[in-house]
Amino acid sequence: FIFFRQWNALRKYANDKNIKIIGDIPIFVSYDSSDVWANPELFFLDNKKLPTVVAGVPPDYFSETGQLWGNPLYDWKKHKAEHYAWWIKRLQAILSLVDIVRLDHFRGFAGFWEVPAQNLTAEHGRWAPGPGADLFDVLKKELGDLPIIAEDLGEVAPYVRPALQT
Repeated sequence: FIFFRQWNALRKYANDKNIKIIGDIPIFVSYDSSDVWANPELFFLDNKKLPTVVAGVPPDYFSETGQLWGNPLYDWKKHKAEHYAWWIKRLQAILSLVDIVRLDHFRGFAGFWEVPAQNLTAEHGRWAPGPGADLFDVLKKELGDLPIIAEDLGEVAPYVRPALQT
């Protein structure tokens, strides 16, 4: 309660001085997060609620075995079937605190590296499609113009651009 009272006063002070506050949302959430606990159906989990596939990065010139992040992956078909309600709530929550949102690892909304959960490295995964522009079309329809900064990871595959342009 005290934090939110102080935060709201700070944000108002900054906004009164024409200063915008930028917040951050990582694309993925932690397996032990309240998001996964409360919404297991929105993630690729088995009947014991353990991840079946996890996030990572394929091998490249930075790491010959890739990066195995271990975050459970979204079941994008289920998110779409629910009209991306979880994402709408997530954006509403952060936008109640900040003026602009930076979306971390934006390219993952177009396509992401999916690794079987039992793997010890990210070497043997596959590129899987994300929701792309469809998610951002729905978010824009529900929330209006989105004050979003898309993280630029350098080289962007052509199939990422439609989501960027939304």
